[in-house]
Amino acid sequence: MTSTALRQNNRRRIYQYIYESPQPVTKQDVARALELSMPTVSSNLQDFLSEGLLSYTGTLASTGGRKPRVISLVSDARFSVGLSIMDNALRLTAVDLKAQELAQQKIFLPFAHTPAYYTQVSQLVEAFLDAHPLPREKMLGLGITFPGIVDREQQRLIFAPTLGLRDVSLEEIRPYFDRYPLFIENDANASGYAESWLRKSTRNLVYLSVERGVGGALFFNSGRYTGDNGRSGEFGHIRLVPGGRLCRCGRHGCLEAYCSTSRLSDDLDITLDEFFTMLDNGNDQIALTWQRYLSHLTDGLAMIRMALDCDIVLGGMLAAHLEKHLDTIRREVCRKTLFDHNGDFLTLDMFRANGACVGAALHHVNDFLSSF
Repeated sequence: MTSTALRQNNRRRIYQYIYESPQPVTKQDVARALELSMPTVSSNLQDFLSEGLLSYTGTLASTGGRKPRVISLVSDARFSVGLSIMDNALRLTAVDLKAQELAQQKIFLPFAHTPAYYTQVSQLVEAFLDAHPLPREKMLGLGITFPGIVDREQQRLIFAPTLGLRDVSLEEIRPYFDRYPLFIENDANASGYAESWLRKSTRNLVYLSVERGVGGALFFNSGRYTGDNGRSGEFGHIRLVPGGRLCRCGRHGCLEAYCSTSRLSDDLDITLDEFFTMLDNGNDQIALTWQRYLSHLTDGLAMIRMALDCDIVLGGMLAAHLEKHLDTIRREVCRKTLFDHNGDFLTLDMFRANGACVGAALHHVNDFLSSF
């Protein structure tokens, strides 16, 4: 290893050690843990302190001599923004280097694949940064998610039925957001990435996103499984009811046709919040609708569990309303599977409805952490 590579490696190890430490550390802690000399540690720490990436946050008690100073990560030294595009709204979320949400906003705006729409969205991003405020010089990049199949290799949005898009070049979209490094991803893949980031587990994981569209993502051995054609996890278009309800993809009987959150809101001319408020208040008709909906949702979850035999995270807009219903959902899924008696394999998205934004933003954070 050359001297330059060695210095870079030491810099990376020191920063990542402090980044991953659950509590503040001293210079001596770093030197001992990484078996590095004190001058090497001191020099690198001074660089990080001057860059604003670390800070002194106090001193330790000492029996004599100078008290060791403790050093902490400055988690908001950099941040990234995630933007989730939906058919009727946008979500914006800013996260720091530890995936903590700094700001979030939901804006109702009907989608249109037009220059005017993308211009307006780019202006809303700028307004979001100004309103909170988030200094642009600390921004790592912008991540955008779409509810559809994104082929990043070919740089195309292959199919987004809820947006009415098919085979659109991402180059049509990029120029409106070229002020920042840009990452574009499928919403469910981004949500699953956020979940796997927080879990830091080697366990296999399926993420099911339930919003106005239904999609998913698969993570095997800590990495995302995309399939041979980059289309894995399209659970929303598994045929649940042969010859059933028309789906926006043009086929009949898809899981999305029965489990889109539109079944609980648009179809009833109410909002999702209103639906669950009425459910909690004992509305009999709403309760009947919920039981029918739940029957289809648990059918889909049971199929996924039986096929893939791994943990399932239920996310998207629906997840924000499911805390008090989770035990019921777990019992019903277990009843429909062959081997399960404990539903602990099924959990809710830690970020609830903001998972896609957080996951898209975290790709820039990951790039930053990998740059050392």
